[in-house]
Amino acid sequence: MTAPARPAVELEGIHKFYGHFHALRGIDLKIGRGEVCVAIGPSGSGKSTLLRCINQLEVVSAGRVRLNGELQGYREVDGQLHQLSPRQIAAQRRRTGMVFQRFNLFPHMTALQNVMEGPLHVKKRPKGEARELGSSLLDRVGLGGLGGRYPNQLSGGQQQRVAIARALAMDPEVMLFDEPTSALDPELVGEVLDVIKDLAKAGMTMMLVTHEIGFAREVGDRVIFMDHGAVVESGTPHDVLTSATEVRTQAFLSKVL
Repeated sequence: MTAPARPAVELEGIHKFYGHFHALRGIDLKIGRGEVCVAIGPSGSGKSTLLRCINQLEVVSAGRVRLNGELQGYREVDGQLHQLSPRQIAAQRRRTGMVFQRFNLFPHMTALQNVMEGPLHVKKRPKGEARELGSSLLDRVGLGGLGGRYPNQLSGGQQQRVAIARALAMDPEVMLFDEPTSALDPELVGEVLDVIKDLAKAGMTMMLVTHEIGFAREVGDRVIFMDHGAVVESGTPHDVLTSATEVRTQAFLSKVL
């Protein structure tokens, strides 16, 4: 009998403290390969912090993060954890692509140069290869022909799509989206969500934090509801968004649906 495939992301007993503030309270979560997990919940519930812990932008206070079976941030010897070097952590971080609320593009670089930056200077790809990759990824996110424009010449939705292409250029195993449409004008939200839908159809493993409940219902394989640093409810979009069993989930959805 074939052993089941390991999840793409495994979170085991994740705690995060900021001083006395307990931001994450024992999170256990597994995301399968090709699965789209969407996190919803009120502001301050720990959703973005959880993404940052997966991406190692935050160091967990307790617990273990594994990406495709590999422990992140540490090596374990005889049950004892030893922190990896900054260089080793940076190498692990490249296995995840992170897209933030703000686009964080280099303003002095064109869209194409922004996408080429990682392959050129981190992966040491030849310039022609990086340019070809960048052009194909801009085409993929619907920005073919706009590679020569600078960020200030692009709409917010276009800038966010460049940011997605830039993350994809590093060939990540998992994509993480932290409220990718919250900084956009309402009429620009759809163009970014369409790109994320296409990634889901292509089988990309993703975790998204979003306030777009309709999008969570449409694209998510699983929805988790977080509150006060804990996962209160987890299930299919129908289970959580239509038939929530937890009172706190019901109260939240009654205000946003």
